[in-house]
Amino acid sequence: MGLTIVATIAFGKPGCVSIRGADALQISGRSLANGGAKIFCYRDDAGRKLRFVLARGTDGQVRSVMDACAQCYSFHKGFSISDGYLICRLCGNRYPINHILAGKASCVPVAIPNQEAGGKITIKTADLSKHAWLF
Repeated sequence: MGLTIVATIAFGKPGCVSIRGADALQISGRSLANGGAKIFCYRDDAGRKLRFVLARGTDGQVRSVMDACAQCYSFHKGFSISDGYLICRLCGNRYPINHILAGKASCVPVAIPNQEAGGKITIKTADLSKHAWLF
């Protein structure tokens, strides 16, 4: 008897945690472990689904980027998250969580501002809407 192994590779867009808000989105800071990241999505007033990544570096600092890079965005692949890295799903560039704002070559994650206070991470919806062209 032989052993059969079936592997499935997902080529679709990464899943995201839906979040709502008017002027600002608030996410619990406890939802991000050091060295971890999550993909969130927000539907703007025009109905567009805007995806963004929140990541907490090993230094405890929160970094936030759109789920698209300035070069590869037109393919609508976004990023995946694995073992402390943000990985472009098109070109394969890998960014350690602590350095996701640096980019490599022409694949540069699009940074968005965030604030962390009182255990909450806040992202302004206007900052997301500025980058709606990525989607």
